[in-house]
Amino acid sequence: MDDVAALDAVVCEAASVRVVELEAHGRIVVDLSRSDDRERLRAAMTVSSLPGYVCACRGQVRFEFFDADGARLAVVAFHHGISLAWSEWQGHGELADGTRLERWLDERRLSAQWRDLQQERLDWIRAVPPALEELGGQLLRSPERAALVTRARRLMLAVEPVSRVLQLLAWCAAGTGWVAGYPPHEAVAGRILDHEPVARIVAALQDPRAGERHVAGAARYFLVPPRLSA
Repeated sequence: MDDVAALDAVVCEAASVRVVELEAHGRIVVDLSRSDDRERLRAAMTVSSLPGYVCACRGQVRFEFFDADGARLAVVAFHHGISLAWSEWQGHGELADGTRLERWLDERRLSAQWRDLQQERLDWIRAVPPALEELGGQLLRSPERAALVTRARRLMLAVEPVSRVLQLLAWCAAGTGWVAGYPPHEAVAGRILDHEPVARIVAALQDPRAGERHVAGAARYFLVPPRLSA
C-alpha cells in the first residue's frame, strides 16, 4: 500500500491507542473516542511522503490502534522523531512534522528519551561540514533523497581533498548508533565518504590535523554495518 493517507484512515477508525516506549518503561492507553483527541493525534501523525527507506532499529515508541470492539487495527513504530514504520508500507513514512508527535508524547509524560534524541540531532547538526551548512536541516529530515545527497557530495568536492575527508570523518564521529541500528541521517556522511579512495582516507588520518574524533569517525565508517534500506 503506497498511500500516505492510508494510516490516517486507520487512525480515524480507532477508539483507543496503546503507546509503548521501546527503549524505556513507559506505557499508556489513550482514549480516542473523543473527536478532538483523535484529531490531535491524526495531525501529529501526518505523513508527507513515502521515500522507501527502512531504518535498521525497531523504533523508540510503538502505537497499537484498536477499534471500539477491542480489535487491533494497526501497529506503528515511531523512529528517531522523523518517521513511522507500518507493515502496510514498503518503507517508512516521513512525518510532515515529527516535533508535533514528540510534543504529543511529551504531554503524556513519555518524553525522557526525546530529550536525548533532540540533543543527538543537535550534535549531528553542529558537526555538519561548513560547505553543507545550508543543507543540514534538509539532510536531517530527508536523508534518503538521492538528489539531496548527490548535491551534498558535489558541494564537498569544492573542499580540498584531505580537509574534505577529515570533515566527513568528524561528521561520522557525531553519530550515535551501533549494530542495533541508527537514525537514517547518520548514514549521509558515510555515503559521501563512499566516493573517496581508501588511500585518501588513510592519508587524511596521518595528517597533523587528524585527532581522536577523526579516528573514531573512521572506525565507525569502516566497522559499523550499513543501515538497512529498501
